[in-house]
Amino acid sequence: MDVVPPLPHGVAGSACSLHDVMDHLVELLDETCQDFMGVQRVVGENMATASLSDTDAHILQKLDSATQMVEAVSTVLKNLVVCYEQDETQPLDVGTLSQGVKLSHVIRVLRYGIQAETVRPSGVVDLF
Repeated sequence: MDVVPPLPHGVAGSACSLHDVMDHLVELLDETCQDFMGVQRVVGENMATASLSDTDAHILQKLDSATQMVEAVSTVLKNLVVCYEQDETQPLDVGTLSQGVKLSHVIRVLRYGIQAETVRPSGVVDLF
């Protein structure tokens, strides 16, 4: 992936609508989610032939969580684009924004902010 310097403010051709920005971000997130799913598939196929340490299993759980998080954020952005097109003066409904989101953490963050659930109860494990 190439790293390029940011565009200077006001450069011709660098302006676009909120809708376009959201669409582009959703495309990037969808592409990233597909990449994560591909990695998970390869890892899953290779797990059949090799055992994993507890640390490795924990790291793989984080990969699964990251995949789900990217998918959930992409879904929220898609819903935001639809809501924004309908009426940009009204407050956004969290229920509408979170439609199709499978992670309750993302819904809580939409409602209450990032501090929604920073501490996980003991013994809670995400399995994939």
